[in-house]
Amino acid sequence: MAFWNRRKKRLQEENERLEQEARRRLDELREQKRAAKNKDLQKTGDLFQTGDTDKAAAEYQPEVVKPAHKEDQKRYVKECCQAIQEVDRQIVGIREEYQEVTNSLMDIQKIDRMEGEEHRALLNTARSIVKLTKERSQYKNRNLTISDAVIRRFEPYENDLVDEIKKMYDAEAYQNALDGDLDKLHEEKKKLRVEKQEILEKQNALKGMAKVLIVLILSLFVLFMVIYYALDVDMTFPYLGTILLAAVSSTIIFLESNRNRRDMALSERKMDKAISLLNRVKIKCVNNLNLLGYNRQKFGVADAAEFERYWNEYVRAKEYERRFRENTEQLNYCCDELVAMLKAQEVRDCDIWIGQVLAIADKREMVEIRHKLNAQRQILRDRIEYNENVKKDYVQGIDAIIKENPENKEEILKIVESYQIGGEE
Repeated sequence: MAFWNRRKKRLQEENERLEQEARRRLDELREQKRAAKNKDLQKTGDLFQTGDTDKAAAEYQPEVVKPAHKEDQKRYVKECCQAIQEVDRQIVGIREEYQEVTNSLMDIQKIDRMEGEEHRALLNTARSIVKLTKERSQYKNRNLTISDAVIRRFEPYENDLVDEIKKMYDAEAYQNALDGDLDKLHEEKKKLRVEKQEILEKQNALKGMAKVLIVLILSLFVLFMVIYYALDVDMTFPYLGTILLAAVSSTIIFLESNRNRRDMALSERKMDKAISLLNRVKIKCVNNLNLLGYNRQKFGVADAAEFERYWNEYVRAKEYERRFRENTEQLNYCCDELVAMLKAQEVRDCDIWIGQVLAIADKREMVEIRHKLNAQRQILRDRIEYNENVKKDYVQGIDAIIKENPENKEEILKIVESYQIGGEE
């Protein structure tokens, strides 16, 4: 048994070791793939950095082509002319961008040269715009639970909402009172039914007693007659006693029966009154519930408490909107003031400074923008230089074809002229 346990333990250890080895190798492969991917990304990123522009240009430098046949030479010249036209378009676009960047730098210089009261006014306006923009963001990102649909539903009744909330509270309190009255009236009806049932039971009991009494008296009379005729005994007093018993009993039963009838009539009147009151309360309940249902549907609320909560949110939302409008008006005024101040300093692109007004208010941001523009201008200069060198190489290639094949010079110059390119430049 110990042998099998040791063997089982060794197998488990071996499986764990193999599993750890497989996991380690899998992690190594993942790490290698991740490193290779990062290396490729780094290489791609480095290739397009400003400092490696020459490396990129060298890697994508066109190779020299020397066609030997006449048709190939003409085709090569056409391709060179087309490439020169594309390079010219690139240079024009880059120079326009370069001029825009230069203008932006000149605008920064004009802003930096402002002094005295003009500079203080510009700073104050810029800081006001920054502050108002932050407030505007807060108003936009307001934390409200009320939806736009509820706001639109409330707006037509904005001046009456407080009264409507009070009315709904009153209607709900009135409904609770009516429900209480209904419960009491139902309870009263239940009690009256019990009383009527008790009166009926008493009346039935009296009827039973009357029947028993009649049977008893008749039985006594028969008994007395039998005794009288059988024993010849004087039965005057028993007859009188029986008659007296019958009279007293009849009187009691009659009086009780009359009282039961009076109680039944009184109970019926009470029942009619309770039913009448119950009907009136039911009508009031229906009207009040209809009013509540209409107002709840009208304002889209479940009850007065929710109505009040929505109203509080509505007031907050309207306050936000009011502040937002005031903020917008102040922000537009400050932006117009800023643009007017910049135009007075002959800044070319005034509107762009609305979006980067923080640079006017904070010198560090202005330094960052200037640094970014200088970097962009350097990149544009490198691109212009690269495209001009490419154009020069194509022109030299055309000149080389003309020099090496003077017999085709006229045809090649016609091709160049058709593309409006000076081949001898």
